[in-house]
Amino acid sequence: MMFLSSLMLLGCTPKLPDCVIKTADATANPTPATVGTQANQLLIGIDGSGSMLGHAQAADASRWRNLLQAVNLSAQTQGLSSKAFRIGGGTAQELSGERVTLATDPCFFKGCGGYSAVASSLQTLWDVQPQGGSTPLRLLVSDLEVNQSDISSLIGAVRKDLLKGASAGVLALKLPFQGQVFDAQGVNIHTGKLNRPLYLLATGKPDQVSSLLQDIQRNMAQKGVTTQELSILDGNTGLQTLTVKSAAAIPNNKGASGSPVRLQNITYSPSNNGNYGFVRLNPGATGLVLATTTPWSGGTTRPDLGLVRLERIPTSPNSSNNLGGVRLKSMSVAGSNLRLEFDIPSSAPAGLLRATIPRGSLPEQWWLEWDRADPKAAGAREQTEGLLLLMTTLGQQIGMNAANTPAAALCVAYQHT
Repeated sequence: MMFLSSLMLLGCTPKLPDCVIKTADATANPTPATVGTQANQLLIGIDGSGSMLGHAQAADASRWRNLLQAVNLSAQTQGLSSKAFRIGGGTAQELSGERVTLATDPCFFKGCGGYSAVASSLQTLWDVQPQGGSTPLRLLVSDLEVNQSDISSLIGAVRKDLLKGASAGVLALKLPFQGQVFDAQGVNIHTGKLNRPLYLLATGKPDQVSSLLQDIQRNMAQKGVTTQELSILDGNTGLQTLTVKSAAAIPNNKGASGSPVRLQNITYSPSNNGNYGFVRLNPGATGLVLATTTPWSGGTTRPDLGLVRLERIPTSPNSSNNLGGVRLKSMSVAGSNLRLEFDIPSSAPAGLLRATIPRGSLPEQWWLEWDRADPKAAGAREQTEGLLLLMTTLGQQIGMNAANTPAAALCVAYQHT
């Protein structure tokens, strides 16, 4: 009898709607073709545009030479033949003798000594047809500074391989540079010496992409290059959805966390709703903060980037889905953790909020740090315009065929007191 009473009590404990919602059935997403056999050839593209010149004419240009040698060495250790191209001006110009080290010559970028001056056309590497029927393995070496920040041509070209089952990976390095740095509109924002970002964008069979980029990363580390970041976008990383682990009012002393809240005459408890944060907002509170870890430490913060979908979760058929002025104020990323701050006006009705980031759209911390959001900001010369958009767009293209749950779903129940 006591056992039955306990079950009845548990059954009466109010349960909130599920926080993590599947986005669609797996069959509803486009299914990539089966990945073919291992590629036995590496197609290498070296961006020949003038924005790359500073690496070849830096006082310590040996780092640039080391990188080209590392690409050659890694192709050899992976058992790959290679074919190298100068990319720019809408064409892929094959380099004689498979010699990527020809790009150590400043004329390669200036447009002299037999080389014509070219603008960026990074997508042309993906127009090159590989030998045999294997999934192509391609490697682009570039600063990824596309004209007018228009990545559509590059994404459209890469997508053709992704639809065949290819994955993508990016190795980012900062190497010595001496010369002019331009924004995406061609305006000079710096002239002189610095360490500037350079990227190796690879597409192909997932294990080959990962192995190739990791090998180049190791080679460069042994050459003394310590500023490196690696992202493998294969749709299989971090498939478990991030959920809320802490919730608090803003300012922290203007509210209470972890206590039951009362919504539409029903009291809900944290003990029965583990994927929700619970916050009571006292007079003077301006919002709340949700995080996937506690305590929060470090991280990189940016304003609303349009990556988060914010919605009210209905608790009854009559619930309003009007956000009532609630908005995302900022997003922070630290390692694999996420922190979101929201503005909540006192006039906003109490209720449930869900903040969702789709699969493939959750940025890694270095994407935020290396992305040039403001050409006038301190450090802009050591960042890349349009990088965040490129990385999240690539991630979305690949993530759409991964798990049909979001990358992050942070839910909160809140009320005003």
